[in-house]
Amino acid sequence: MERSRIFMAVVVALFATHAVVSAFSIVSTSHKNDMPAKFTVGVARISNRLRSASSLQVKGDPLRESTGIRPSLHPTTINAIADALKARAKKVDDMFFQATDTVQPLDVALTAGKIASSAIAKRQQTSEQDGMKLTAKEEQTIAGRVLGVIMRLNELESTLHERVSDVSWVQKYNEWATFGVLKTEEDPKDLDERIKDDPLFAVSRAECLLAIFLETVEVTQLEKVGEAVPDGSKIDFLDSDRMEVLLTSNAQ
Repeated sequence: MERSRIFMAVVVALFATHAVVSAFSIVSTSHKNDMPAKFTVGVARISNRLRSASSLQVKGDPLRESTGIRPSLHPTTINAIADALKARAKKVDDMFFQATDTVQPLDVALTAGKIASSAIAKRQQTSEQDGMKLTAKEEQTIAGRVLGVIMRLNELESTLHERVSDVSWVQKYNEWATFGVLKTEEDPKDLDERIKDDPLFAVSRAECLLAIFLETVEVTQLEKVGEAVPDGSKIDFLDSDRMEVLLTSNAQ
């Protein structure tokens, strides 16, 4: 029952302000023109059943909440993105990670929704005893980020590899795995095998993809619409070396 509630909340989140900004601002150029119509069809099919889920409230720990401190949203988001990378590498049935002539952007979005809802459900289950459950807004923020990264996955991965490859010390000291990248990723099979065999590699890649997404997409797009998310889009999960390489705001 709880997993069903979370999935409904996640689907609603796909069409909430943050997630809509993520989805419609990041889809590849080749699909921009037809994406709104396809999303409209999806909304029409599910909105009547799921609209009420947007008003769900989940209370956190009153003492900690009174201090203004909330649990970080990043671990759940990073784990979800890592799960997406693993699912893509394993070619999991009925999961889609790139819009094509036969795969609609909505299919990719719903794949992201499934992955996000599963990650959020696990997070909520572990928080039942300590009272630190995510709020509805926090759930929506995680769902929006997972959606945003997955729908822009190819572009984010290209940016990640490009930025890492431009740094001399990465090649000199063979630090590719620190960023979750291979020296060359021309053959997707090589990347898939590394992701399947090396969980730390997958997590490192997920962290870097999320960081690039937050800086290049979320922050700028939310500023345009005058919105904000619970954690202020802070990137506080990378060490200083990776931040310097990946984030333009930290470039020397």
